[in-house]
Amino acid sequence: MLLYDDTAAEALHAAADEARRLGSGKYETAHVLLGLLRTADPVTRTVTADHAQLTVDAVRATLGTAPRQPFEEDGSPAGDRRSTPEPAPEFGQAARRFTAKWRPLVRARQLHPGRQLGTSELWLTVLEPGTASARVLGSLGVEPDDVRPLVLATMVPDGAPVPDWPAEVPAGAFRRLLLHVLVSGSRP
Repeated sequence: MLLYDDTAAEALHAAADEARRLGSGKYETAHVLLGLLRTADPVTRTVTADHAQLTVDAVRATLGTAPRQPFEEDGSPAGDRRSTPEPAPEFGQAARRFTAKWRPLVRARQLHPGRQLGTSELWLTVLEPGTASARVLGSLGVEPDDVRPLVLATMVPDGAPVPDWPAEVPAGAFRRLLLHVLVSGSRP
């Protein structure tokens, strides 16, 4: 499992709470979006400063599902609190796509991550195309491609250029080798 800093872990716990509120035991990217908005960390404040329509209430309304559990005074679900939140397969797939795009930028020293993954990395995961969170954002008039540069800017030192985010998952070494063999094998 990836190691998250305290702020990202708090957002994931809030995501698990949101998933349980909506009757699910596992969180998806839409729940992580809610968790990020609930924790209102500095990266989230940067995003919501440019996209004021992005609120917890707006995302909950877009999801359109009534809560199924009673709540504590702080708004969290009553009972059934797990110490470790569990991701749903949809979040896992988005996280793998994020990692495949993020890692080459880190290796090329275009991004400078901390020792642990933070909320910037969670934001990049929920902005991945084809995710439930990207659909929620689109329904609120927020384009993930408009948000991504804001998030990436939080990951580079002041004054450093913001890298372009890959549209596609880069081919791995094995896939490049296979493509090279197939292409060179077709030559006369």
